[in-house]
Amino acid sequence: MNANAALHAGRELGLEPIAHGDGRVSMVCPNCGSHSGHALEVAEDGTPKCRNGCDPTTIERELGGTSVPQAVRTSWQSEPLGPIVAGVQAGEIVGPVPEFLARTDGACLLYGGEVHSIFGEPESCKGWITLGAVSSSLTAGESVLYLDFEDTPASIVTRLLALGTQPDAILEHFAYVRPCDPLTAEALTALLDARQYALAVLDGLSEAYALLGLDPYSNADAAKFLALLPRPIAERGAAVLELDHVVKSRETRGRYAIGAQHKLAGIAAAYSTEVIRQPSRTDAGMVKVKIEKDRHGHVRSHAQGGVIALAHITPTEDGERVSVMLEPPDSTAGDGEFRPTALMGKVARYIDDEPGATKSAIRRDVPGKAEYLDAALRALLNEGYVERRKEGTSYKHFPVSPFDENDDRVPESPTTSQRVPDPVAATESPSLTPIRGDSTGPGANGHGNLVDRVRAITAMSNEDEQQRAWQELKEQGS
Repeated sequence: MNANAALHAGRELGLEPIAHGDGRVSMVCPNCGSHSGHALEVAEDGTPKCRNGCDPTTIERELGGTSVPQAVRTSWQSEPLGPIVAGVQAGEIVGPVPEFLARTDGACLLYGGEVHSIFGEPESCKGWITLGAVSSSLTAGESVLYLDFEDTPASIVTRLLALGTQPDAILEHFAYVRPCDPLTAEALTALLDARQYALAVLDGLSEAYALLGLDPYSNADAAKFLALLPRPIAERGAAVLELDHVVKSRETRGRYAIGAQHKLAGIAAAYSTEVIRQPSRTDAGMVKVKIEKDRHGHVRSHAQGGVIALAHITPTEDGERVSVMLEPPDSTAGDGEFRPTALMGKVARYIDDEPGATKSAIRRDVPGKAEYLDAALRALLNEGYVERRKEGTSYKHFPVSPFDENDDRVPESPTTSQRVPDPVAATESPSLTPIRGDSTGPGANGHGNLVDRVRAITAMSNEDEQQRAWQELKEQGS
């Protein structure tokens, strides 16, 4: 049975099938009757797949009419849990796990098929952090939906190009929408049926509420907004990220974005941003990303003192390119240089197992973004754990000394004989200048450098003292 036949059969059975632009058909599963969105998808080649793990042969037989449901189920009936229990036990169905917005060590902050929020003061870099995730998805060939309620397409595209996103990836996988009309069911269906999105961004929540005639300070309207827009997108499998603002007063802000408390209650995870050092077109910056809510608990286990990441926003010397890197709070060396220790450990173990590995082999076989893997490899070379030799036309990497990712000490620079210059470095993307603390920078005044202070603050157990220390550091950084 192909997708067209499945569409016809679904209509005959009253299952309300929807035909998608990429040849898929989705509908209520005739076997389990789930109303969790459209749980059943039938691919163009006829392959049926139920979100609850129902047997494809059984589904095809029931769509063929040999087993017709006696009555169409409603969402007020209890869900059949047998297929789900069996699927979880067999390892075929797993709960939500973070998949997007990755730190350099591979830990992710966004769950597929869930709604999230990131909020902070103006110019707290939440937009850059979000576009870093967008760029990664586009580069991986995943489609991204960007609903922009407050910016312009030229601004967003310019920033994506500055992040190194290829123009072809933007043209092929990026759906930019700037709504200014009321939302209708037909418009939303057409938008979501156009393609399967991995990531969806809602930029400008206050403007979005106003467009839909809703009050952001009303809990009832916050629930309505979730049901109207973010949740229907998430039910199609996308990780949804809302960009929001905070109230001006720090004392009354708490863990919430501006508006109703249900904005936080109705979503899976929420993050706040706070600038430690403001970036510019010429100067690198650092932003604290704090976890405010994590319903599923997978992200919070990677946090330290409530801080899930330190976002480094670093421009190139000419100001044309920007790098956004989310580092674990404790992943920097004593002088403030980027030091992705977890990824360094993975690369070092790979080179131990595969002496003579090339950079392309490391990028291919070690999980992680290419730019993060390259940063880890550079750190291993600079610190003398690995050496590079030219063999033929290739540069290969060999272990020199064991690397312990739990050891914070950085060895002295290796001798010249241990380090082989890379003559092809000039042909690669410009290296990005790391943020360093020094005797005249924001981390001075007798308190050690910037990163030492960040480490000390994240280790504090008293939340009031920790907040005061963050504020003091922010004021010095500005």
